[in-house]
Amino acid sequence: MTGTAPAHAQPAAQALNADCHKAVQSAAARGEHTVTCTQATGTTAATSTAMSAAAGLTCRAGYLTYDRHKACSVSSLRFDIIEVPSGKLLGTMNIRVTQRTSLAARDSRTWKHTIGLYPTSASGAARGVIASLKLNCGKSAKTKCTVTSAPGAKGLSVKKETSFPFALKSPGSKTLKHKETPVVTLKAAVGSPATGSLAQAATVRCDSVKGITTKAGGCVHPGYVSVFAMSRTDKNVKEAAQHVWDAQRKLKGHPGLPGVGKPLHRTTDKALIKKNRGKACPSSLPRPTGKSCDEYPFASTKEGGATGVFSRRMINEKHNSTAGGSKYLLKAYKDNRILNGDAFWVAIS
Repeated sequence: MTGTAPAHAQPAAQALNADCHKAVQSAAARGEHTVTCTQATGTTAATSTAMSAAAGLTCRAGYLTYDRHKACSVSSLRFDIIEVPSGKLLGTMNIRVTQRTSLAARDSRTWKHTIGLYPTSASGAARGVIASLKLNCGKSAKTKCTVTSAPGAKGLSVKKETSFPFALKSPGSKTLKHKETPVVTLKAAVGSPATGSLAQAATVRCDSVKGITTKAGGCVHPGYVSVFAMSRTDKNVKEAAQHVWDAQRKLKGHPGLPGVGKPLHRTTDKALIKKNRGKACPSSLPRPTGKSCDEYPFASTKEGGATGVFSRRMINEKHNSTAGGSKYLLKAYKDNRILNGDAFWVAIS
C-alpha cells in the first residue's frame, strides 16, 4: 500500500517491513526520491462465549470478538515515509485501530460500524497525518449493502482516539450476508497519500423472515452460535429447566450442552415439529392433573423426538408452556434471529 512523496530530510529509527522494502525498490526503479507505505495487522476471529457475551464484549489486541449483536476488533497500522533509494525512514506513525459494530436485531435492517484510530507514536515527517476512511460492503446482489452515513477526513493526534462512525443498511427484504472491509487513506504534510485495507469486520446477516419480527427485519452476526438459557431456580420454569439439565447429561451425544455436546438446530418445518412431538409425547400418554409432557431436544429442533434420541417427562404444565413461550424459547428465537437451520446451545444453570 504505497504513495509517492517529495524528498524530506528528517530521519527516524525504525526498521522497515517487507512491504515497505518492496515499495522502496519500486520507487527507485521509477526514479522517485521518497515513498509512503502502510502496513496493517489482521485479527484472529474469536466468538464470544455465553458468559462473556452476558457481561459485554472485551476488545483484545489482535482479535475480532463478537456475539450475536455486537463485535469488536483491535489491530494495528503503521504509516512510514521513506527516503529513496537509501531506505532511511523520514517519519513513522504507529496507530491502534479499534472497530466496533452494533446491530439492530429486532426492528431494522441497519447497523453501525465505528472505527477508532489512536496514534500511539509519531516521528519526523509522519506528524500531522490526515486520515480518511471508507467501507466496502460487497459487490454482488447477495452481499452488497449501502453506506447511508460516512465521516469526512480528520486529523490524527498522538495519544488521542479519533472516531469515524458509519451507518449501513441492507437492501430489500431477502436474507443477505454482508462483510465490510474498511479502507484507510493516510496523508502526511509531505508526500502522496498511502491507501490500504484494514482487518475485515464480522459477517452480518440481515433478514425479514416472518415470525421473527413484525417490523422491517433485523441483523445479527450468524457466526456466533446463540445460547438459550434457563435456571433451575427460576420459579416460572424450574421443572422444565431441571428436565433439560438431566436430559443433556443422560442422552447420547449430550445434545445442546455447551462445551460438551453439539448444538441444536432450529426447524420451522411444521410437519417435522408434529412428527417430533408425536414420537416423544404422543397423545396416548396419560397426563396427570396439572402436568404436561415435556420433551428434549425441543420439538422445534432438527434433533427432536423423530431422531429417536430424546427424553420425556411429565412436568408442571405451566412451567412447560412458559419455557417454550414468548418469554423464554420463542423470545430467544426472535431476539437472536435464530432462523430455520440455525444452531444454538441450551445452557441450564
